[in-house]
Amino acid sequence: MVVPNERNQPDVFACICRAVTSDEVGSAIDDGAATLAAVAKATRACTSCGMCKERIRAMLGERTQPYPRVGAPASVPAG
Repeated sequence: MVVPNERNQPDVFACICRAVTSDEVGSAIDDGAATLAAVAKATRACTSCGMCKERIRAMLGERTQPYPRVGAPASVPAG
């Protein structure tokens, strides 16, 4: 099922059982939910059948990757 989001683009459900969209999960992660349990507490995703756990784990991995510091020197290969 697809619903419009704030960007007026289609958004898919990350958790169909609880009707939680990927934008809602992303917002919870951006607001500090750094574990599956924290996302579940914030959104109720993953609290029914569990089929969405891998999808939400992937979202956690994508959104919680460390970013390089601005102005940090780039690695230069030796040679």
